[in-house]
Amino acid sequence: MGDYQIREFEDGDEESLLATFNHVFKGELEGFRPRTMAEWRWAFRDNPAGRRIWVGVHEGEVVAQFAGVPIRTWLDGGERTFVHCVDSMSHPDHRKGLKRPGLFLTVANAYFDSYGGVDRDWVHFGLPIEEAARIGDKFLKYEVVRNQVFLFREPGLGPVAPPEGVEVIARFDEQVKWLWDRCVDEWGASAIRDADYMNWRFVDHPDHAYVPYGVRDADGVLRGVAVYRKASWVLEDVGFVVDWLVPPDEPEVAELLIEALLARARVDRAIAIALWIPEWSRWFLELQERGFLVHPSEYCMRVRTFHPKFGALVLRDRWWYQMSETDLV
Repeated sequence: MGDYQIREFEDGDEESLLATFNHVFKGELEGFRPRTMAEWRWAFRDNPAGRRIWVGVHEGEVVAQFAGVPIRTWLDGGERTFVHCVDSMSHPDHRKGLKRPGLFLTVANAYFDSYGGVDRDWVHFGLPIEEAARIGDKFLKYEVVRNQVFLFREPGLGPVAPPEGVEVIARFDEQVKWLWDRCVDEWGASAIRDADYMNWRFVDHPDHAYVPYGVRDADGVLRGVAVYRKASWVLEDVGFVVDWLVPPDEPEVAELLIEALLARARVDRAIAIALWIPEWSRWFLELQERGFLVHPSEYCMRVRTFHPKFGALVLRDRWWYQMSETDLV
């Protein structure tokens, strides 16, 4: 297409792609931290679910991309693929490099044509910034699932050590899948939380330090997990509960994990602990009964779906997602 090649990512593109990514977002995001090659490889090369990337190339340099992080997801009685759309961009010097629909949309349309379909990825999702959301709504068939709210609780005064019975998990094994199996019937769709996914997402992350808390019964069987990370996002110094994996019939497990999270937040001098829980789930109400408050945010979950049975309205009431399925924390 003229001087531009629109194609799927190929090994060897990563150096040029990363350089363009850091150039673009340094100029567009306040407080931007350049991405390292280690983090890029973790997200795209090492993801156990694979990768989704299309690029625009000019004179051998990647000058645009539309990308996603695939997540193995259980839905409608089987394993499907949901994809978190991330890092979509075009170099400012090339934003008029093609006639309509332009370089960015040309790459985006090639991406969706390649990966979306009833026999391929069923759902692509994200929380785009305002300009990207406007373009997606108008040209890329985005639909709104919900305006995202937080649950949060101030740590207050209290213990600074986790209660007896709570451990820090060094690495996940097959028991985390057993735990997820106990939860999944309550959810219409959810990421398959097995050892491969949980270790990749939390234990093996090259730049972020997560603290996975676990509770076991007297036989050593894992009964609940809550993954914590302190970060400055939305507000300074928040203890985010990035993943909450507790069966709804385990209130005593929930209490132990909450106390461990509050203790860690006190040690970290975090102003609050905060998490996302789907508003239709029992935990959304039960955590409020345990002192959590609801707070709105500027974030809006959007999807592009490729199966007629699972549009945005269905996903609003049947999709269990948390911060762990995004790259925000």
